[in-house]
Amino acid sequence: LATLATTEKIMSVGEEGVSFGSVEEELEYWKDQALQLRNEYERLRTEFEEFQENSQELEAELEASLEQTESKNRDLQAKLQRLEDENDSLKSRLDSQSNEAYVTIATLQAEKADLLQMKDSMIRYIREVEQINDDLERGKRVTVSSLDDFESKLNQAFEKNALLESELDEKEQLSVMCQRLKDEVRGMYYIDKQTE
Repeated sequence: LATLATTEKIMSVGEEGVSFGSVEEELEYWKDQALQLRNEYERLRTEFEEFQENSQELEAELEASLEQTESKNRDLQAKLQRLEDENDSLKSRLDSQSNEAYVTIATLQAEKADLLQMKDSMIRYIREVEQINDDLERGKRVTVSSLDDFESKLNQAFEKNALLESELDEKEQLSVMCQRLKDEVRGMYYIDKQTE
């Protein structure tokens, strides 16, 4: 009994410097630590499993991308082969088109004759346009002359208007002067009335 009492009174110290009042407290502490470590382990395992799953998906995507790239490469190789075949065919056709060049030259000569005929037609058309232009120039000169006459008449009208405005100003000045004289006469009449 003395030994048990002594054991219960001993203070235990954990790895992190935590003091315990009894063996039960220390046991409970380490149970909590073990539970935390287990939870951490479960969390890490879940993350690892997610990482593995993501890695597998990424690997599958990369493999699919690689297959697409290889397929495109095969298509490009086939296209290159087709282009080379077409190039050979075009070279053969170019060699066989020498005779067609003579036909083309003959066609161009015929077109040249047509163009010369069109040129003659255009020359006649230009002469007609020049005649129309001359008529328009004559009409323009007549119009300018009429405008000059109108401008001269307009200037005369402006001069008459200026004279009328001057006369109107003089009339207004005379009207003001008459009014002032009337006012002076009234004033004098009013003074005379007061004097009487």
